[in-house]
Amino acid sequence: MAPKLKRREPVGVLVHDHGHGPEPCSRGDYGEKAGHDRSRGRGHGWGRGWTQWPVRVLLGALTLSVVVTSGAVGIERYLSRKYMTPQAPLAQARISMSDQISWARRGETLPDHAPPVVLTFHDVNKNSKSPYVLTPKAFDAQLTALEQAGYRTLSAKQFTDYMNGGPVPRRSVLLTFDDGTDGLWKYADRIMAKHRMRGTIFTITGSMDKHRPYYLTWREIERMHRSGRWDFQSHTRAMHSMKQLDATGNTGAPMVNRLWLKDEGRRENTAEYRTRVLHDLAGSVKDIAGHGMPAPSMFAIPFSDGEGQPDADSQDSQGMHLLKQLFSFVMTDHSSVPLTASRRSAAAGLVQRVEILARTTPGQMLDDVGQKVQVPPNARRPLFETENWGGRQTRTSFDVFLGKAPSSPLTPRYAKADYRPDSSVDWTDYSTTALIGSLGNGTNQAALGVRTNSKEPMTVVLTRSRATLLADGYEVASQPLDPKSSHTVTVKVGRDTTTVHVDGQVELSHVSSRPSDQLTGGVTIRSGINKAGNQWPVFKSLDISPLKGAASRG
Repeated sequence: MAPKLKRREPVGVLVHDHGHGPEPCSRGDYGEKAGHDRSRGRGHGWGRGWTQWPVRVLLGALTLSVVVTSGAVGIERYLSRKYMTPQAPLAQARISMSDQISWARRGETLPDHAPPVVLTFHDVNKNSKSPYVLTPKAFDAQLTALEQAGYRTLSAKQFTDYMNGGPVPRRSVLLTFDDGTDGLWKYADRIMAKHRMRGTIFTITGSMDKHRPYYLTWREIERMHRSGRWDFQSHTRAMHSMKQLDATGNTGAPMVNRLWLKDEGRRENTAEYRTRVLHDLAGSVKDIAGHGMPAPSMFAIPFSDGEGQPDADSQDSQGMHLLKQLFSFVMTDHSSVPLTASRRSAAAGLVQRVEILARTTPGQMLDDVGQKVQVPPNARRPLFETENWGGRQTRTSFDVFLGKAPSSPLTPRYAKADYRPDSSVDWTDYSTTALIGSLGNGTNQAALGVRTNSKEPMTVVLTRSRATLLADGYEVASQPLDPKSSHTVTVKVGRDTTTVHVDGQVELSHVSSRPSDQLTGGVTIRSGINKAGNQWPVFKSLDISPLKGAASRG
């Protein structure tokens, strides 16, 4: 075989590889310029020379992003399945037209603007037998009733704005939910969206993501917060279970009790108790803020309606002092003093709520809420509003004040009643006048009280021949009266001054040294006899009206 001849190129034509295989190149100065180009790091052709590494990096990055994205989608799908409960279909209650009319009428006599009333719900679930759990349809009916009666719902910020001295809102409620149960996401969220309402959940932050599916997860909480329908506040991090208090095994709420240290055979001392509680409370704040939500300013007391919570509602208790270091307002479902949301409760930092249970009908809820809506001090015939008088002894009928002597020999010899005790919390700058008869021969007595349930309630006690003024049960003034069986007494209530006139002649007065925001409150009537069978005094008339020129405390 003949040897293969080598191809000869024309003069001035060189064969070079520009990245696409050998090809002719007629550049006479190629050697010089190519060398110069190479010295500058330039190549010739796509993906070679100076372009090859950026292209390779870009292609690698694109490939990696596809892999990462696919992996992230897979991880997100896994986490969503694990930490996001599917929401149930929207439940709607069947509500009759008569119920809607009845609910609307309950709101017709209430003021358009008033301090909000706080409600407590616990859980919404479909198949629970717990007395604290509402079915989805029952929850829908409750919210429908609030709408029909003219109530709006507030966010946590709107509520705290009012409590911090802001203007009185339109008639409204703050819907609160204790514990942070998963039913709020699964069932309640869509019902809240339907009614365009807001809710505030007091979470046990240490239980979130745990004990599934009973409690919410942080993913659900974050989704709920982003919806704008839900706010989240503190219900402790891990103090929502009873703990041992002594060697015999007695248990109590860890929020307000020193716990038993089993290994050391003793109870916590005060310093240990304070450190433990503050650590838990601060941890709950950190948990909520750490998930992108505002740091909580409100706290709901665990077991506030149950046993094991001694002095939980006392402003002087050790637990309350610790709570006030971290929170502006504390919520409870049980309190010895009915401090519903008001200027006085804001000053005290304690708010009593209305608890809604499985057995609570929408009508009952509206009645309970309506009793706590703050009303102005203006009542012309309150003696005929028997449904608005509370605080009575269980064996005493209101008729005892109207001259109808009790027939039972077991009836106490003393009776009292408070007029709208829950809705007169902020009353001041008002006057009340009573005509009291049947005072007999000095063996019976009657009293007209003002500033009910305040830090210094005032009471004027009348007998046939004497008027005595008491401040928080202690005598501060006394004057004789012309002896007769009937007297007219007028009490004027100012910010810190109480003035009494009897029969337009005798005057008694007292000026309190306490802050005025601790002195507000409504009217109380009292009656008593010294011996069984004696004539009970009779309240023949009663009137309540604002003082002339009195400014609203809203």
